[in-house]
Amino acid sequence: MNDFFDSLKDIKSDLVKEQKQKKQVAPKKPKPNPNRDEFKDIFKEPNEIEMPDAKEHRLKDEFLDFIKFADVKKID
Repeated sequence: MNDFFDSLKDIKSDLVKEQKQKKQVAPKKPKPNPNRDEFKDIFKEPNEIEMPDAKEHRLKDEFLDFIKFADVKKID
């Protein structure tokens, strides 16, 4: 009977070791770059930054052009 309990203790210790190894292997979140120049992001050229409204209108126009030539009917 003691052999059975000893084997259970061994199995438990093995499982605990495996769980600790899994926690250590977990990927870490990337740290933000401390040397990043935030002012360059603010003062980018206007053609490099697209405003959300302009992007939405551009994508809407592209989609409507696609629909026109794809024989897809608009549902109102």
